[in-house]
Amino acid sequence: MTRIDRAYVAVALALLVIGELLGFYMGMTSNMKLRTVHIAIVLNGFVTLSLFGFAYRLWPAMKTAKLAAAQFWLSVVGVLGIAAGTYQYVTTGGIAIVAPASALLIAGSILLLWLFWTRSDAA
Repeated sequence: MTRIDRAYVAVALALLVIGELLGFYMGMTSNMKLRTVHIAIVLNGFVTLSLFGFAYRLWPAMKTAKLAAAQFWLSVVGVLGIAAGTYQYVTTGGIAIVAPASALLIAGSILLLWLFWTRSDAA
């Protein structure tokens, strides 16, 4: 994935817009019930995925790793699952989605750490 950095930032920006629209809706309706969902989308979605994209941009040798694509998909699916799972938790109290999604994002973060540790000093 030679353009993984751009893919991360593109997904992050899309989630930022979604989070902003949700925040705008909450403010417009004066209903803060989905505040936790808004925070999950903006914090996990925009902030985390942007930082992951910046890491790949700053250390381009990480892009050449065979595990880079797996790391990308674990993280993106994990973030989307956390957003959906947070909605489920807020509306029903269930954690059937958010718990495994959190595990996916943790796995993606650990894999990014591994890629950074093993590839960031490459020329």
